[in-house]
Amino acid sequence: MNRVDIVYGGAQYSLAGRSIESIQTEISVAITAGTPYWLRVNSGGGRFEDAYLLIAPGIPFAVLNVKPEDGQDIDLDVDGVFGKDLL
Repeated sequence: MNRVDIVYGGAQYSLAGRSIESIQTEISVAITAGTPYWLRVNSGGGRFEDAYLLIAPGIPFAVLNVKPEDGQDIDLDVDGVFGKDLL
């Protein structure tokens, strides 16, 4: 199963069973509409917990493809930044 991670406000969220392209399209349509949009994601690590991310112009976020099409896993925590308090 595909999993796409989203980094938003310094926290990591995920979406399962979606392609990165479908999420990019959903976000592009929302931004183009010019109205705030709430993207439903998973915030739980191991169990599903709904979280809703506000998608609007000026709010930064990143979409990460966890399992590329070649099937090889990638390390999202290359520099050890996930899970650390940066303040």
